[in-house]
Amino acid sequence: MGVTHWISLASALVFLFVAILAAANAKRSPLAGPLGRTTAALFAYDALEVLRHLTDREELFYVECAAASLVAPTTAALVIRFLGEWRRLRPLVIAGASYFSLIALVCFAAVVVPALRDFPGSETWALALLAGILPEFGYLFFRLFVHARGADAAERTRTQLLVLALVLGVGGASSDLVSIAGAETPRLAALGLIASALVLAALSLRFELLERLETLAIVYACAIGAVALLAHLFFLAILGEQPTLLALLMVAVTLAAVTTLRPLLAMRSEEKARTGYLVTLGRFSAQMAHDVKNPLAAIRGAAQFLREERAQGRSIDDQDAFVELIVEQTDRLERVIADYQRLGRAEAQRAPVALRQLAREVADAQRAASPKHRIEVEVEERSESLDRDLILGALENLVRNAREATPEGARIVIRAGRAGPRTLTLSVEDDGPGMDVRTREQAFDDFFTTKATGSGLGLAFVGRVAAAHGGTAKIEAVEPRGTRVVLSLAIEG
Repeated sequence: MGVTHWISLASALVFLFVAILAAANAKRSPLAGPLGRTTAALFAYDALEVLRHLTDREELFYVECAAASLVAPTTAALVIRFLGEWRRLRPLVIAGASYFSLIALVCFAAVVVPALRDFPGSETWALALLAGILPEFGYLFFRLFVHARGADAAERTRTQLLVLALVLGVGGASSDLVSIAGAETPRLAALGLIASALVLAALSLRFELLERLETLAIVYACAIGAVALLAHLFFLAILGEQPTLLALLMVAVTLAAVTTLRPLLAMRSEEKARTGYLVTLGRFSAQMAHDVKNPLAAIRGAAQFLREERAQGRSIDDQDAFVELIVEQTDRLERVIADYQRLGRAEAQRAPVALRQLAREVADAQRAASPKHRIEVEVEERSESLDRDLILGALENLVRNAREATPEGARIVIRAGRAGPRTLTLSVEDDGPGMDVRTREQAFDDFFTTKATGSGLGLAFVGRVAAAHGGTAKIEAVEPRGTRVVLSLAIEG
């Protein structure tokens, strides 16, 4: 093999390592999925190029062109997920994926349709790819520039390295496409991809492109990557004259390597999530038991008294107070059960609520739990039509989250105000380390948590409370550091 092909083989191995690493982290990082798909596509492209050179089989060239066509949409999805704009820019992802998938489909079809064999690797193919790559990635580079300007130092470093990886990878591949299209330019794809692979690996390991990456995952990724490499070399040695079977087996080995870690490491993540969920469920059950225990005790006491009176042969006709007590406590039990059902569904039952008093109640309770935090209330004396229990639960969740995310002595502020004649805003702000954009985008999803023992239900409940009041919940970054969670609630004018 020539130097170029050795470089392609080296970059393929690095991409395979990063893909396996992403698979190992799939349960814990929102970037793991798109990063794994991107690096797997890049591995396939580089591996097919080396395999085609070794076997000199034409059909592998068509598959290689198809793999090259699929790199752009997976990379774009990775960038959009990194920016934390997946929901807003999802139409861009779908449009790009549809366009490039169509090109890849034509290349795949060329294996069995002779009339299409002039398209893969042709000037038309290169121009079609450039027509999709240049506008899509031009816009994404602009979004990354804007993102870096408003980010903290650590996030800015990650953004700059991701931009560098894109410039090397996309720029190198584009140079080859421009050359295929007929321009006199050097072909830099091989060098660009190996450099991009190394930057992505460094970004994943050293600069935390994948959050909460564990040493065990890295060790597993290295071990499985080594086994996959040996398997590739073994099949190459014994099936070098059967390129179609060889390609299928190499793809199978790659897919097996990428998916092997998921059951191994997902088990630990699921156990943590299940433990957190059970802890939350246990606390919920304990509180419910406490609320039910008192009326049951009163009912039992009244019933025992009446039974004893009858056992002694005395009339209970004049014991109306105990009968009324049983009825009252039964009604109380029904209200408790209804309240818990309503809290689970987050259905709002509005009534006038004194906001300042409510905020002070939350602040006092949280100060008692953590006296060293500075929990302040900036709420005017006013009354609004809200569901007091739901708002109380939402504010308690937000202040507790802020308290747990910030060091002792940090400042936490509860605020309220009108954002219009029919909109009330409630916010909890802290001066802690803040959240990155990817965490903010997923924070209100059920069971999503960044805490080792978290249940992932707190912010999801807050989001449902806002929706139950006809409003929304959002998380904002506070400059120079900190986080603000804002509930915008619809109220009567």
